[in-house]
Amino acid sequence: MYENFKIQFLDDLKNELNIYEDLSLEEVNSILLFIIEEYENEFKEDFSEIFIYNYYQNFLNNVIDELIDFITHKKPLNNNGKDEILKLERKACGDVLYLYDFDFKKENGFSFISKITNNEIPINYKVAEIITNDDMFFIPPKGDPNLRGPHINYKLEYSLDYWLKFKEEIKNYIKEFEKNHSTNYIEDLKDYRYWLIKYRTLQNYLKEESLGGKNVKN
Repeated sequence: MYENFKIQFLDDLKNELNIYEDLSLEEVNSILLFIIEEYENEFKEDFSEIFIYNYYQNFLNNVIDELIDFITHKKPLNNNGKDEILKLERKACGDVLYLYDFDFKKENGFSFISKITNNEIPINYKVAEIITNDDMFFIPPKGDPNLRGPHINYKLEYSLDYWLKFKEEIKNYIKEFEKNHSTNYIEDLKDYRYWLIKYRTLQNYLKEESLGGKNVKN
């Protein structure tokens, strides 16, 4: 059964790539690497806003309503349920890094490192702040910390009004992102994610082959 899935996957993949000769898994892998690197280069200057776009989509779908429910029923000095919300938010963030197979690097400026191509992709401070802030209720001052005065403080934010406004802000960001980019751009972004999934699946089969044909599950 596993071998049948593998054969069907490779046949479908070769058809999608318009490959008609008998190529090895490694040769197909090289083609996917080339495709992914091309997409990384296409979007290289945009990954800050792309990260925020995907993160806000995840936040809107999986976090914000649970967060608002927590805030609505929260009593002073009672944080019951907060840990679950923070786990949801960290997953919303981590899922974007996993989606694009990126590591986060903060030496000599902020950047992503592609685990597929090893390309380094610069990102802005806002993205770095989302990735490194483990408690979203702990709100940092806006702007680059290198440009802030010495007396600007972080604050704790449990205001229902704040998070209701935040929900509208992230909905507006998503709408504006999609409005400000062409249909072809959005389609390219979807295609990019599609090939990333194909690449990830192929890695499982390559791993299985390197182990002498033993089945390797995700």
